[in-house]
Amino acid sequence: MYIVIVGAGEIGEKLASIALKNKDDVVVIERDKEKCNEISKKYDAVVINADATVKETLEDAGVDKADSLVTTADDATNLMVISLAKTMGVSSLVALVRNEESRPMFQEKGANVVGNPSVITAEYLYRAIRHPTVIDFMTLGDKAEIFKLAIPPNSTVVGKSVGEIRLPSKVSIIAIERDDEVIIPMRDTRFRENDAVTILARKDKIDKTTGIFFSRE
Repeated sequence: MYIVIVGAGEIGEKLASIALKNKDDVVVIERDKEKCNEISKKYDAVVINADATVKETLEDAGVDKADSLVTTADDATNLMVISLAKTMGVSSLVALVRNEESRPMFQEKGANVVGNPSVITAEYLYRAIRHPTVIDFMTLGDKAEIFKLAIPPNSTVVGKSVGEIRLPSKVSIIAIERDDEVIIPMRDTRFRENDAVTILARKDKIDKTTGIFFSRE
């Protein structure tokens, strides 16, 4: 992929690092010259020291051939960049939006909106406190979550099939990761220790569900 990243702060830099590790072509636009020099030394990316709200800057970045433009600056700058990039024909627009009230303006421009990172981080921290056995999670509205857990040794579910364990209502097993394989579970699929199980559940069913998988013989 060809990705243009606006802003080389902590999030922009981390995004560039991840994209480069995945062999994507990355262009970073950053106003701060010292930050540009720092990024240039650390990463094999094209770095442009300029204002991304100016059309010529985006042209220099090659947005006409970009698969995606991601902007990680402040909301005002992000909105101007998204608006300009849309008129230049960029098909995939992603914006980091720090103020929730600004979200509709970005959505009107067709941008894929990522919420305030500090709020997201706080939610993950609370989730880690509330459910320490869960590896990862994604919230679906106010009532449901998709989460992943690893089955520990001696769990009572080891050796049992999906159909044999009694899950609470409103809970579904989506996938099982085993070694390098992803298994779409059937009723006769049997659990093994260290399986990573992805589950969809209502929030009020999570404690009971994790209790089933972490109950030991």
